[in-house]
Amino acid sequence: MNNTCPKCGQKLSPLYMKENCPKCGVNLLYYNLDENLKADAENARREVEAVTRFLNIIKSSSIASPILIIRLVLFFTPLASMCLPMYGDISLIALIMGLINGELEISSVIMPLISMALVVVLSLAVIISSLFSSTKTGFLRNMIFSVINTAVFVGLGVIIGGIGLVLFVTLSIYILEFVMHIIC
Repeated sequence: MNNTCPKCGQKLSPLYMKENCPKCGVNLLYYNLDENLKADAENARREVEAVTRFLNIIKSSSIASPILIIRLVLFFTPLASMCLPMYGDISLIALIMGLINGELEISSVIMPLISMALVVVLSLAVIISSLFSSTKTGFLRNMIFSVINTAVFVGLGVIIGGIGLVLFVTLSIYILEFVMHIIC
């Protein structure tokens, strides 16, 4: 609370609890109440407009048309494709179950584990960046994240040596993402 009277400027003790100023007698709580309420209403209006603008950006970037909805669903398919055997017979489900049951040691599956973790993190980055596609640099940001995600996925797939059908399916999903970015 302000330690001065808003009308006369009298300095008040921080422990002063009365409602009226001892010098001029003005009510400290209700002085300029209308102006304060108008200022609060204006601040609230600006905050609501900012939230509405933010929500409109997300809506126009993700669910404004059927193509955008298809693109949004497409972003989750690389995560789902990891449940299929991606690197030889290693899938995300087999990897997790093998580690939980003690059938696999982390040292024997470290590269597939790193690859799958990077696919998850980078796919989430692509999903989050796609929510802001309609901003000024949205398209460029989407393409950069998608290129990095694809390069990391393919690079680790080649290093691990697990070039199989699921790797090509996931790679085709990433290529389809590029096409969807260009269309959208």
